[in-house]
Amino acid sequence: MSAYGWLQFALFSLILLASVRPVGVYLARVLEGERTWLDPFLRPCERLIYKLSGVNAKDEMNWRQYAFAVLGFSAVSMLMTYAMERLQNFLPWNPQHLAAVGPDLAWNTAASFTTNTNWQSYTPETTMSYLTQMVALAYHNFGSAAVGIVVAVALIRGIKRTTSGTIGNFWVDTTRTYLYILLPASIVYALLLVAQGVPQK
Repeated sequence: MSAYGWLQFALFSLILLASVRPVGVYLARVLEGERTWLDPFLRPCERLIYKLSGVNAKDEMNWRQYAFAVLGFSAVSMLMTYAMERLQNFLPWNPQHLAAVGPDLAWNTAASFTTNTNWQSYTPETTMSYLTQMVALAYHNFGSAAVGIVVAVALIRGIKRTTSGTIGNFWVDTTRTYLYILLPASIVYALLLVAQGVPQK
């Protein structure tokens, strides 16, 4: 590796190490329901989501309930993605009139995006319609990432709470992950990409 490559590696490592504590503290505060600097803006949205979905934020789940919620959420997400791929020729936002994705490729893609591996064995522009890419696949960049985060948190709680029969609430953890972690991160990252001129003109 060149000297410039080693410099980049060292700089990246230093930034990563410097961000571990503040990011870790922020994640812990978010996922333990403690107050954060985003509360004045996001707490009303969070309460509204719980109210509309009928979730009691104070109810916690045991590991079986949590696992069932994780698997059920992921299964429904995967089936909806598969259905959208298979029916894209009947759905809007398909100006190229792309045909339905074949059953094997649709299943492989739905499973891949649901499990956050995002493996693509196709050319997106000639296989997936705009709707399929924007709704079915881009959704999983949030959905599967949130599931990964909350499963890790549930595991940590399970290790920490040796005398408790509960490990949190999947729906609360997922909502808070969306609102307080993924949404702000995506906004900041999008602004950085715009500043670098990444979007096409």
